[in-house]
Amino acid sequence: MIVLKIIGWILLGIIALIVLVLCIKLGFRIEYSNENTSVILKWFFLNLPLYPKEKKDKKPKKKVEKTEKEEEKQDKPKKEKTGDSFLKVLYNAEGTDGIIAILKKIMSYTKSFFGGSLRAFIIDELFLDIRCTKSDAASTAIYYGEVCSAVFPLLGSLASKYRIKKYDVRVYPDYIARFSDASFALTLHVTPIRFIGVTLAYVFKLLFGVLAGLLVKIFGANKEKNSDRNDNNKTKNKEKSDIK
Repeated sequence: MIVLKIIGWILLGIIALIVLVLCIKLGFRIEYSNENTSVILKWFFLNLPLYPKEKKDKKPKKKVEKTEKEEEKQDKPKKEKTGDSFLKVLYNAEGTDGIIAILKKIMSYTKSFFGGSLRAFIIDELFLDIRCTKSDAASTAIYYGEVCSAVFPLLGSLASKYRIKKYDVRVYPDYIARFSDASFALTLHVTPIRFIGVTLAYVFKLLFGVLAGLLVKIFGANKEKNSDRNDNNKTKNKEKSDIK
């Protein structure tokens, strides 16, 4: 009993440690400009650069000569798979309307999953700087209006759906510069346990809302098909015995 209690406390400690680690925020820092683009992963006190990665010198691969046994294995013809494919069985069981209904259900689950997973991210900082320039003043003014009409409604929709702690957006026309320019910096974080919860909910919806019903129907269809084959074989054998 004492050993079991010790094992139980150890398991509880491991589970608590895993939950604690998953509760630590996972942050991302994305910066873009014409000169540089970088993506940094921040976790606890670690800063891990995801892009650009350091280039490593690739060692030339050594050519390995094939042995006689390996050549014999490659020369052997592959066995052809017998039986109906999963898609064919699914089509026979559900039909066109049933497959369309299943796809619609999967798409609705996937849409809710993406919405929930994106809401799990919190934007800490968002800085955007856009310089609008064209060949002449009139074109620059028109282009500046087009950029503003695209950028600010998008940011308004983003701010209404997701939490943004701090942001600074600057869009301006430049009648002297030769080229347009854009740069932004984005810092966001997510709690892994929250993202895992959204993902698990999506997986369970697919398993019990779609796959479980499909497997039951396919299994029933296969069972009926096999029973029909057995009945046909029995009748054929009976006819042969009667002829003899």
